[in-house]
Amino acid sequence: MKRKSMWIIAALVGVIAIALVGWSLTRADQLTESDTFMNPILPDGADPFLYEHEGSYVYTQTTGSNVTLWRTDAPTELATAESKVIWQPTKGERDIWAPEIHFVNDRWYVYYAAVMPGEVHKMYVLESATADPFSDYTEKGVIEDPSGKWAIDGTILKNGDDLYYVWSGWEGDVNVSQYLYIAEMSDPMTISSERVELSRPTYDWESLGAPPSINEGPQILLKGDQIHIVYSASGSWTDFYQLGLLSTTSDANLMDPDAWTKQEEPAFSSSGDVFGPGHASFVTSPDGTEDWIVYHAARAEGSGWTRNVRMQPFTWEDNIPVFGEPVSTDEALPLPPGQTGSLAVDMNETIMPDSPLDLRLDIPESGRYQVVAYIENQNETPLTITIDDKTMRGMALQNDGTAPTLNMVVFDQVELQNGTTPFELASEVEIDIKRIELRRL
Repeated sequence: MKRKSMWIIAALVGVIAIALVGWSLTRADQLTESDTFMNPILPDGADPFLYEHEGSYVYTQTTGSNVTLWRTDAPTELATAESKVIWQPTKGERDIWAPEIHFVNDRWYVYYAAVMPGEVHKMYVLESATADPFSDYTEKGVIEDPSGKWAIDGTILKNGDDLYYVWSGWEGDVNVSQYLYIAEMSDPMTISSERVELSRPTYDWESLGAPPSINEGPQILLKGDQIHIVYSASGSWTDFYQLGLLSTTSDANLMDPDAWTKQEEPAFSSSGDVFGPGHASFVTSPDGTEDWIVYHAARAEGSGWTRNVRMQPFTWEDNIPVFGEPVSTDEALPLPPGQTGSLAVDMNETIMPDSPLDLRLDIPESGRYQVVAYIENQNETPLTITIDDKTMRGMALQNDGTAPTLNMVVFDQVELQNGTTPFELASEVEIDIKRIELRRL
């Protein structure tokens, strides 16, 4: 009887404690400098292009309506990077796709595809005023070969003193298939030869979702005497979008299609809970010891063109890139060597509409921070965070897929004071929260 009474008292104490905290879950967590990061690194984005130059990284992606650049020294923290819109349409241009930025002869050149009124997609180039990527840019017009056909996804290939342009285009005037083409350049703004076809979809894995069948998004990757073109194949709107590989050597005639060898199997494709990985770019880690692939993927199975941006390291075998499989968003990855980690706390908690998550975090230094919450959601999900009685509202984007996936919600310009600080995270729907990061601005 005595033991039964003790159990009753314990239960009553538990009920009273829950009532006193308003059905909230309170945690006291220690912030630590994390040596890992989570994908996605951007909650929304397609056609990511990251370029390393003199110890910093310049980034751009498809916005659809302008060309925006981001700049950072921490490649996994693009959501924190400073940004600038360097070009906006003034002549009725639309469908502005896949910008890239390259540093050539002490100037920055931005290549992008757009549709002018009455035209089809063609490629255009901007030139910077100075060696600063955030300087002003001048429109240098269309960049095209004599055929003048539909063209997107242009990039440059530098081999010794020779410069080439590589892109995806139509053979004719009908959207049946996209091929990869190469042409010589006389300078970073001018194609100076006829185009030469390097690749068309020939394997079954390059034509999933057809018509149209697709080879697009060529990117240049160099190692030793090897020159690789990593390209995207199959429908970008499908779960089967993936990467292929063309290779040659630096002493070959790059304008000779027979000098190039296409890998028979895809180089990087859907695996596990990652679908449609494609349109990649490549950088080294801040200390230069590792190679990294940056790519977009569908936010979930069946998401189609609803994508986010991710990155992971890759290796080499006989100067051939080995990308492995795309890493699940459930897996924390080691930071690129040379990058300083953010403050973070990992968890595996469920937030209910009537039960917010209460945290008490020790802030080591007063200042402005970006607070990043990693949650799992499927539908558009509002998330609020209250710090010292100041409430901010964020939104986790829907994934347009068939199941919840990891997403990130960013709260920008958050003023925090040194010392123990209460955080309350609340949601109008049930969500699982996996991690909170504090990035100093």
